[in-house]
Amino acid sequence: MTDRTATVSRIVSTSLARPHPIHGTVPAERVEVDRAAKRQANTEWARRARLKKWFSMAEALTHCPANLARGKPCRAELQNRKVDGVTVPFCPQCDRKRRGICIDCQRAPVEGTPGKSLRCLMCHKIARNETGRRFAKKHPARVRQTWQERKKRLLEAPGVWEARLERSRLWRLAHPKAVAASKVAWNRSDTARAYQRDYRARMAEERRQRERARDRARARGDVITHPCTSCQTALVGRQKKCAACRTQAVRTARAALIGAAA
Repeated sequence: MTDRTATVSRIVSTSLARPHPIHGTVPAERVEVDRAAKRQANTEWARRARLKKWFSMAEALTHCPANLARGKPCRAELQNRKVDGVTVPFCPQCDRKRRGICIDCQRAPVEGTPGKSLRCLMCHKIARNETGRRFAKKHPARVRQTWQERKKRLLEAPGVWEARLERSRLWRLAHPKAVAASKVAWNRSDTARAYQRDYRARMAEERRQRERARDRARARGDVITHPCTSCQTALVGRQKKCAACRTQAVRTARAALIGAAA
């Protein structure tokens, strides 16, 4: 605490404890109660002033002029409701914030302080990931530089990068459904579509040759097969491993992950 702050505090405390000409000295408990009541009254007055200002602006608008948070305007479509027979504007999104309901899913309680927090835990994670994707799309060079610096630090540490790659490989083997879902999500992105267009253009001639060879084999009555990468069993289609080898790979990877965690 600085000297100026200490001096101001002493002057305030002295002035509050000064004897009143009629009531005498004010007890310290009374002073604290008066301070809390005054603070509460000031808060209520400021809230009413903000609400009055909001009503005066919202009457001429179709979207909410309030701010949900710093740098985040509400802009929700306003509705009308009757209060004591008078039609007044009403913002459902600001009302959900006030009641502590998530503004995205509109049903779950917020993660944090009601009246301040905006989203539940799951919607907060989704919004944070979306913000990261927008930043990466807007600043690809900065994201690439950050990742290169991080990878350089990992490569300099002995054995850390190899252990990380091995753990990622085991996790992908142990969670095939999650990997499939991430592939589906990536295939819907703009980056994936651009890559697929470029890949199809580069591999168009080779693909035509494969299709012709497959058509000639079908005409001869041959069944096109390829061996399993583990047991060399003949397979048909695009799968790389047979069902037994896939199941065994998942069990082995999960056992390795459990052993590493233990």
